[in-house]
Amino acid sequence: MSYRHLGWVLALACLGACDRTPEAATPAAPASASTPRKAALPPDMVSAVSGSKGNAAVDLKFALASRPEPGRPLDIELAVIPSDAAATIRVIVQNADGLAITAGQEMSIPRGAEPGVPLMHRVTVVPERDGIFSLSAVALVDTDRSSLTRTFAIPIIVGEGITPRELAPAAH
Repeated sequence: MSYRHLGWVLALACLGACDRTPEAATPAAPASASTPRKAALPPDMVSAVSGSKGNAAVDLKFALASRPEPGRPLDIELAVIPSDAAATIRVIVQNADGLAITAGQEMSIPRGAEPGVPLMHRVTVVPERDGIFSLSAVALVDTDRSSLTRTFAIPIIVGEGITPRELAPAAH
């Protein structure tokens, strides 16, 4: 399987795993990129994909503020949803080849966050070219009882993504 086919399979798997169940939307109060803010989930948010199974101490949803285009800054709104008030959570967003993170790479949620209440955070990336990319968001969760890491994938299709001509097998 070529890398191009793998990109399509990854994009389709990520999009297929997204949860598009709308929830009540209310406007969020403005806050700085480094300070998480409590808010209800906007209806366009979808679940980030995680390979972890079972009950985790954190969930992550995201929404793109605009259509991703090469060279243009793209804001990604993240909703980090803790499920354990005793947890301290640190989320680190890692860039992929083709995407540069310009703001909001890390956020911290102190112990005592209300379980099930989303905490909003904005990440800004600049896509370098058309293509299908996947940002990684790593959540480091610490409690008195345990420490765990959960990795989420955020798929981003920039510009035209991959054209059918690029998917065609190479002629020899």
